[in-house]
Amino acid sequence: MKNDQASSTAYTVLQGILHVAQASPYSYLVEDEVVELGQQILQGTEEGRKRLKQLATPMFTWSVKFRERLVLPGITLHYILRKRHVEAISQQAIEEDSVTQVVMLGAGFDTLSWRFHKRYPHVNFIEIDHPATQKAKVAGLNPGGASNMHFLSVDFAHQTLQHELSHFAGFEPERKTLFICEGVMMYLPEQAVHVLFKSIRALTGAGSLFLFSTLEPRNSQRNTIPSLLYYHLKLIGEPIAWSIDSERMADFIQQHDCELKSLAGRDALLERFVKDDRKLHLHSGEYFTLCEYK
Repeated sequence: MKNDQASSTAYTVLQGILHVAQASPYSYLVEDEVVELGQQILQGTEEGRKRLKQLATPMFTWSVKFRERLVLPGITLHYILRKRHVEAISQQAIEEDSVTQVVMLGAGFDTLSWRFHKRYPHVNFIEIDHPATQKAKVAGLNPGGASNMHFLSVDFAHQTLQHELSHFAGFEPERKTLFICEGVMMYLPEQAVHVLFKSIRALTGAGSLFLFSTLEPRNSQRNTIPSLLYYHLKLIGEPIAWSIDSERMADFIQQHDCELKSLAGRDALLERFVKDDRKLHLHSGEYFTLCEYK
């Protein structure tokens, strides 16, 4: 990603979600509000408007099917399942675990915080992302003066989470906080992963919740991601840097005095959110971890 351009991945994920909503048997997984906000975000930039026009063409539907067959089976459905899981965990954290602050790291064009800040006015929401990506998102949302919705631009190539968030006026360290890091951790070297865990503890301490996704190792039987995607990511300068077997996750987070609360991979997400039992050609490999700092 160029420093002055919004993330291409953010556009692609949102475009995939809107595609599922309008041209997929799984459209029931995408709420109308998500569609409306997604279209609103894309309308805010020239690149976004181009992506909206692509969605309206039959050629786009064909190209999605071709790319999924060639590179990663079921990736657009996977986007939706990820979002639904993050939303379910967030809702449970707020309604059952007394969380009153949600911090999204690398939020992209996700609409969760924007939707939830109206539903839960007592909860403080903070989105952290690269300045160019966040600028494009805010241009579409036109957030105004919502007192419990905050946007913090951070370029992690030159800034650290702990420093920037601890000096941010919208952050309240005394609140019980849920940190969310979806689709990011696999691109971080392991040392940066350890730093992130330490930063969260320093920011909010015991009782904090951390929800993140990462990958099973490439040689794992639970990882069916084709080699072609790994080569593609390396080619575009976004290689996979960290993966860990889900069976080792409890021991890994114990290094940071965290307790494992749940793990959820492809099968768990399908069982929870997909209504029918048709045989899906959907890759596996990415999984979610929810842990709590002790």
